[in-house]
Amino acid sequence: MMALTHSIVSAAGVSLLLGTGNPLHLALAIAGSQLPDVDTSTSTIGQILFPISNWIEDRFPHRSVTHCFLATCALALVSVPVYFYADWKTWLCLPLGHLLSCFSDIFTKQGVQFFWPYPTWCISVSNPNRRLQTGGTGEYWVLAIATITLAVAIKLSGTGGPTAFVGTSLGLRSNATEIYQTNAASYHVYAQINGTFASDSSSADGRYFIVAGEGNEFIIYNKTGLWKTGTNLISSRLTAEVGQPASASIQLLQFDEEEFAITPVPDTLIFVTGTLTVDEPDSIKLTANPKQLEIAKLIGDKITFNYCPLEIAIKLLNGQYITGSLEAKIFSPKPDL
Repeated sequence: MMALTHSIVSAAGVSLLLGTGNPLHLALAIAGSQLPDVDTSTSTIGQILFPISNWIEDRFPHRSVTHCFLATCALALVSVPVYFYADWKTWLCLPLGHLLSCFSDIFTKQGVQFFWPYPTWCISVSNPNRRLQTGGTGEYWVLAIATITLAVAIKLSGTGGPTAFVGTSLGLRSNATEIYQTNAASYHVYAQINGTFASDSSSADGRYFIVAGEGNEFIIYNKTGLWKTGTNLISSRLTAEVGQPASASIQLLQFDEEEFAITPVPDTLIFVTGTLTVDEPDSIKLTANPKQLEIAKLIGDKITFNYCPLEIAIKLLNGQYITGSLEAKIFSPKPDL
């Protein structure tokens, strides 16, 4: 019973503290939660690793050498290669799961020698009747609360974790930036905005797709156009939300005195940025919208695009022979707007 409780407590704690619902992270947390009990051959992990548990059991008291902070540090040190081959969250899950498991044992009747090799027992309360007992009613309550906490933590991990959730609820821009940076490569990310357009102070309230981040500001898009927050659109409140799984890739397009001949890709949204030299600049007619981001500018025989939707670029460059390069940002599938 205690092995299950340790697993859920550690998984919930890791998910909540690191803002993750990654199955690998949770599995590592659960593995870490079982390692302290390798010091007894009667535990589940002790039976699996019997030679090791038997050796430790003959030399150290239960809940001493494997239940201490020093053991957590040793696990963190041994796991350092994971930091270089994966990321810091993956590296931290195993030792953090171990630490949370050891900490939870402080609330049991026996307690733990958390500061081993000092033989001091760390126990939560002086009254033994108020401590948790394996298989007792108190443990079932802990298990139920930890299970609910794990479910909530996994749900919150989709929005960047508890801190991002709170920040989003308050409309903090820093949290919107964090959510975008964390999820933009693998998901559609949207901005829910309360604000006004800078040109005429009319309402800009609505939901926009985030095309790119520029510092603490965003390039945003809906079916009517593009804007840059802080410049074309002034937001009093901006929150970010994660949409469906998607990919965002960059492709470089090079042209050398050749006709512009690109066709849209089905179920994608593509924006192009860069400067091209055109052979017939007089035939290009640009229509500016003062409310929006300037997506195309013509100076002499050079046209510069700035997050211009591919469909608009195709219309402007139809029949032109061009030289130069464009960076195409491709979202697949197309976001829901």
